[in-house]
Amino acid sequence: MRIEFLGTAGGVPSLYKSVSQHLDTIQRTGPAIYINDLQLLIDTSEDIFYQLRRSQIDDIKYGVYSHWHPDHTVGLRIWETLNYDFINKIPQSKKSKIYITEQQVAYFKKYFGHWDHLNYLSELGVIEKEIVENNSRININNASIEWIQLAEGFAFGFYITFNAERILIIPDEIKNYIPIAKIKEVDVAILPFGSNEVNPVTHERIHEAGMLEELGEVRFDESVELAYEINAKHTYFTHIEATESLNEIQVMKLEQQLKQSGLNATIAYDGLIIQT
Repeated sequence: MRIEFLGTAGGVPSLYKSVSQHLDTIQRTGPAIYINDLQLLIDTSEDIFYQLRRSQIDDIKYGVYSHWHPDHTVGLRIWETLNYDFINKIPQSKKSKIYITEQQVAYFKKYFGHWDHLNYLSELGVIEKEIVENNSRININNASIEWIQLAEGFAFGFYITFNAERILIIPDEIKNYIPIAKIKEVDVAILPFGSNEVNPVTHERIHEAGMLEELGEVRFDESVELAYEINAKHTYFTHIEATESLNEIQVMKLEQQLKQSGLNATIAYDGLIIQT
């Protein structure tokens, strides 16, 4: 299965500090993941137009959302940009199928006019909405995709099985999550990086002590602990905040530290493609 990290930044807005460690992608952009084999897009970041253009992706059959937060959703007009026929008098538009959980419907109705926007896109003929239960399972191209509701009840991860492969994708919001048995020892786990109050390599202080706990934000060490519990063959960390500013050398050292401690892990960057 071919998975592309379209964007690996976190939710902290920054014009200048969201720097990637990878020389080919100097800036990190908002969180989004594309599964090529399924033509499935997970989340529509603020930067999704640029991300899809860079990756030359122009035909997406399916879309799902991890949760309602703006860094994961406000690019949803991309469904119109991708699919609407702006040329013919009688539009011959493409259509993507968007799956929304019952829990997400409530939040999409409450925040940012997302539900109204999705209804507009549906009326325009560029998407087809399907509301599913919070722990639903669907099949796309011989792959099974199951929603995993997190401890933060508004957020979801995705458990994907395809042939003999087992893949877990949790884009964000893993605070206090206790992994269920079925998602352990997967082939690939994609997890949020979390945040640090102290740089994990240089040990320089980034935030005031106790700030992350006060905000209810997951710490990097908590993400690592969860990764150990899941015990995937390979773990990829994404959703990296602008305030981390980890450079290429620091990321290499961090990955080495994780490997020495028994965790086979990669810090993802925009444009990273993995073949499971």
